[in-house]
Amino acid sequence: MSQGLRRSGVMLCIGSLLLGTAAFAGPIYVHVDAEGTAHFTDAPTKPYFRPLPAFGLPRGVNLTSGQYATLINAIATEHAVDPALVKAIIRAESNFDQRAVSRKGAQGLMQLMPDTAFRYAVSNAFDPAENIRGGVQYLRYLQELFPHQLHLTVAAYNAGENAVLRYGGIPPYAETRAYVARVLQYYGHSVTINDAPAKPASPARSAGAPRAAASHLSGGMVRQVSEDGTPLYTNAPVKRSR
Repeated sequence: MSQGLRRSGVMLCIGSLLLGTAAFAGPIYVHVDAEGTAHFTDAPTKPYFRPLPAFGLPRGVNLTSGQYATLINAIATEHAVDPALVKAIIRAESNFDQRAVSRKGAQGLMQLMPDTAFRYAVSNAFDPAENIRGGVQYLRYLQELFPHQLHLTVAAYNAGENAVLRYGGIPPYAETRAYVARVLQYYGHSVTINDAPAKPASPARSAGAPRAAASHLSGGMVRQVSEDGTPLYTNAPVKRSR
């Protein structure tokens, strides 16, 4: 099964496909060409076809147990990242297709760009373990860069941390905003997406250097650093005498 249509007719055709999904046990894949024509198929022959999450996970994928679940749980726990968030990102990025390739060159389960793969020493982005490890390490870095700001962490995973810093929040890209909403939906995490300025973590300071003033986080929380260097998160900051 394969068919093409102009972008303006995508919703109508998808509705037609939904009526016939009972005949297909596996996922449906889509590719939008340079002319804006969307092509749907249940038997992709090119790597740039992407699975449609709305049509379910590929055969053999189980988010509770199995190969992917075991790898995700182990690697995410090792790097202090919530496995459920990793699964949500993989579902949004590749729908658990380890051979997925985007038109921009992102590869594998967590859709690593070549420079990100190089950054985290991923030699084979199509190897599930290597790909997940590189993606989780990048995700951990973003969580530390945007502490307690899940929506910015997710936005940075899609658009890059520099874009989030440049715009002071979620970049005004339709793709990124839709991506953040989709990941948070899969994650089952209720977060209000707004245009609050991004608040990256302060760079490490050398011993004895003056400490920065308390930084205000989302939700009315404030981050302070005690005299012994321990970070403290509170909604009732303690004022220190100068």
